[in-house]
Amino acid sequence: MEYQQWQSLLRDGNECFYDRRWLQAESYYKEAYDILAMESHKRPLCSDTLMAWICTCHNLSSLFEAQSDFDMALRYLLAPYERLKAITESKECDEDLKLIAIKALGITLSPLLNFAKKHPICEGCEGKLQ
Repeated sequence: MEYQQWQSLLRDGNECFYDRRWLQAESYYKEAYDILAMESHKRPLCSDTLMAWICTCHNLSSLFEAQSDFDMALRYLLAPYERLKAITESKECDEDLKLIAIKALGITLSPLLNFAKKHPICEGCEGKLQ
């Protein structure tokens, strides 16, 4: 994977985010998201790639939250949480991957709980967090 590519996309996305150029920030973040999602599926045991993907999801969530699009913000917070939870519950995944997923769940749960304190979330979404 070309690390500099996704890092550059996130950096450019962050600059646009701070300048409130929402559409451009979204474009950069989504491109980084796609690169990292594909790479993390190819190499599921690479915790660095997984963490970068989670970070990108959180950036996208912050972007949509700043625009008051709370449904999309929540969607990008739930994506890594649900993926990691599915890994921990899977019978097919090996134990090393499950351990990585368990450790990463804490990184995804805290932002979800903070979001839920600030914004009401639907009952179905709340049920996923139980």
